[in-house]
Amino acid sequence: MRYAPIVVFGYNRADMLKNLFTSLEKNENVEKMDLFIFLDIPDRKKPRDIPLSEEVIAYVSAYQAVSKFKNVEIEVAKQHKGLADSIISGVTKIINQYGKVIVLEDDLEVSDDFLDYMQRGLDFYEKDKRIWSVAAHTPELKRLQLYQHDVFLTMWAESLGWGTWKNRWNCMDWEVSSWTGFRKDYVGRFLFNLGCKRAYEMLHKQMTEKNYESWAIRWAYQQFRCRKYSVYPKESRVIHCGNDNRSTHGVYHSTQRLKQTYQKCVFEKIKPNHRIMLAFRQ
Repeated sequence: MRYAPIVVFGYNRADMLKNLFTSLEKNENVEKMDLFIFLDIPDRKKPRDIPLSEEVIAYVSAYQAVSKFKNVEIEVAKQHKGLADSIISGVTKIINQYGKVIVLEDDLEVSDDFLDYMQRGLDFYEKDKRIWSVAAHTPELKRLQLYQHDVFLTMWAESLGWGTWKNRWNCMDWEVSSWTGFRKDYVGRFLFNLGCKRAYEMLHKQMTEKNYESWAIRWAYQQFRCRKYSVYPKESRVIHCGNDNRSTHGVYHSTQRLKQTYQKCVFEKIKPNHRIMLAFRQ
């Protein structure tokens, strides 16, 4: 297997970053994989984040020497980028080198088979032209309890633990040049919202509000424009650990938990299940 590298983004939460790396190192074969860590730094408007950022940089520098990964490379921004620019530039740099990536942010925790799930999923679906990305986080859906497969498809691209390939990523139109026409396309807006009920609302904020900056809604919109699907696991391999007052998107308390053990995920060339997709949309 040609392993995809893991790309992690951090900023001001050393404790969460440590928790993420601890969970990653419980996975098999980490010693065969490369890890790239991209760290943003504060701007002048957030002086309170300076010591937090310095703590992250110090922790990651120490972690590099003791990590179980095959290779660890760290890139600290020279000036504040913000989450969207950090992810766009970081993923672009690594995916152009390796052809595929696994992407995580510092507020996540992964299962002990996360890397097996992601690496095999990226291999299995690489030549399936229907598939835009492989997601590892799945919300708790009652509809999935009776579902007979290990994976399902949605019209929505995940941002909490995911992977993709160079030929998908490089299709991106980060400027959303179709926006002027799309905002008047009421049928298109309706169809976009079938992936997520707030999809158009988030895209509208991205394009019209100066302080709203999201790489993820543009990523999801491009998937919609290309008429592709993302693959999700029936059983989530990633949880969001929650937000506090250090977080970009406000305080959020997560109740989702990982399982103690997972059966090896069976990947299939699955067909869309519209009942699952409707439940996911909510």
